[in-house]
Amino acid sequence: MRRSYRLVALSVLAAYAHGAMFKVVAPGTKGNVQVSVGGQRTSLSAHDADIPYYTGEASANSGDKYKYIVDGKEEVFERTLQGDGTRNDVWNRPVTYANLPDMGHPIENSEWTRGGPKDPIWDDNYIPSIFITGNVDNLRTMVEDVPKGRQTVKFTIIGPDNVQTVENVQFGIHGAGKKHNNAKQSWQWSLPEGQYVAKRNWFKIRHMEEDPTQMREKLYSDLLYAVGAPANRANMVRFFINGEGYGTFNMLDDVSEYSYIRAVFYDGKPPNPMGPLYDGASGADFAYSDDSDHYSAWIPNKDSPRDQLAIKPLTETLKNTNMKDDTQVAELGKQFAIEPFLRFMVIEYLTADWDGYWMQQTNDGAYYDPTEKMWHYLGQDYDATFGVNLAEPEGRDFVKVSYKEFPKRYPKAVMINRLLENDKMRTKFETYLKQTVSKLFNNETLTPRVLAYREFIKHDLEWDRSLAQRSPGINFGWTFAQTSENLWNGVSAPNQNGGGADWGLVEWIAAKAQAVIQEFGIQIEKPTTGSRSTSNRGNIIDVDALNRDQGISPANAQQENLGLTTTSGATRALPTLGAFALAAIFLL
Repeated sequence: MRRSYRLVALSVLAAYAHGAMFKVVAPGTKGNVQVSVGGQRTSLSAHDADIPYYTGEASANSGDKYKYIVDGKEEVFERTLQGDGTRNDVWNRPVTYANLPDMGHPIENSEWTRGGPKDPIWDDNYIPSIFITGNVDNLRTMVEDVPKGRQTVKFTIIGPDNVQTVENVQFGIHGAGKKHNNAKQSWQWSLPEGQYVAKRNWFKIRHMEEDPTQMREKLYSDLLYAVGAPANRANMVRFFINGEGYGTFNMLDDVSEYSYIRAVFYDGKPPNPMGPLYDGASGADFAYSDDSDHYSAWIPNKDSPRDQLAIKPLTETLKNTNMKDDTQVAELGKQFAIEPFLRFMVIEYLTADWDGYWMQQTNDGAYYDPTEKMWHYLGQDYDATFGVNLAEPEGRDFVKVSYKEFPKRYPKAVMINRLLENDKMRTKFETYLKQTVSKLFNNETLTPRVLAYREFIKHDLEWDRSLAQRSPGINFGWTFAQTSENLWNGVSAPNQNGGGADWGLVEWIAAKAQAVIQEFGIQIEKPTTGSRSTSNRGNIIDVDALNRDQGISPANAQQENLGLTTTSGATRALPTLGAFALAAIFLL
């Protein structure tokens, strides 16, 4: 009897609910936020009246079901508690942390490590929320009149596990005053001297209005990191000004700012001083000229220790290098970082980055690293990619054009064109190209990643498309349905004012991979699941909630038209991700 009594007592103790910490972002709330665990409601509180971030402790055990109630409205799905607390959940978003398939590193020894580990604000598996708080009248004027000035504000960013707030931040419109700005403006802000978030003191968010899917620019940056290029970090964010939602944006480094150099090249510990830094405008081509005006396309950062003529010796070395002489090419490589540059060019080619260096000699940049006495190529602005507004003579057949034709078609891109004259450099470029396609840029590996990410962000895209923009400017009128449709096929802007993506994002990936596979006779390597988050906290959700998509089906019939040659003479259809496959992606 005594033993039986003890067993019962232990069972009671095991069933006792411990206190668990619940955290949720609840934009638009009037202040009444609760968590319900097994039907038992507990009120949560906000510690900053400006930020709708609510926390509190409630009785719960790992594995318990819970949901949030905001201003009396209960979420229609259940979450599952893992561990002794939640990540930073978001009201009415069924997936807090996505656990996406990893992209890996297709090129051997390709990982760019100089920037250190990825900060949580860049975690692809989470969508941070950004809140700008400032003078109501001044910020309303900024939104409605789009002036070039700056306002002093409070900046708060909520990542997967923490909240960071910085006061006295200078905030304004990025590119204010341009003739063809979108109604959904892009924004930028700088932190006070000596203050940093993720080792950075300058941030930019882009509106992504050129791309109906809102995925291309971030995907491009992710690809660059996968192949080992020092790309600007990027992540989708939700953006709010004085509590009002402005939609989804692509938060990224601005490569023309030293904030990016400090973080990506030096892991937050830069030399003093840093080297010359240039924003490459139209005509920034690395070509030599006796005319100093030719170098005006290289626009120095205001804090750059040298003007644009500092890059002239590099262009002269390039001009005088005999590309058939490996020794001379090696000498060029002592002045210019050839390896990462070739990787940049692989992605430019695969994505048809028509507004980049190879095709237009624009949207690039350059930085001289004094610690290694080396020039580095920098890339930026990746929205005109994967078939967006692509206008080449071949039309849709441009996807089949070999890189071997590019030097003749685009002769002003002298850095890449001249390097390809060298047998070893051409072989290296082709090796990187083939490795990238066989291991990553293909229908077997990249497509599932794209589809999983779309499934993760779809609720926020629907929210974004429901918002009326408050600024003057171009409004293409993309619909929520088109954010999915443009995965599979081309779409045109409903407002008939110039917006267009003649290729679907996944459609382009499949077609371009097929063209490279056929040209080089390569095979697709079987994809691996890649690494998953090691976190023990997140949300497991039911499949029905995960796949609720307002009638938009990821398994669109257009998939049947996307064949991909995986081996010589064999065709494999585009894989479809069913409900259970997608559910598996999101479960931690």
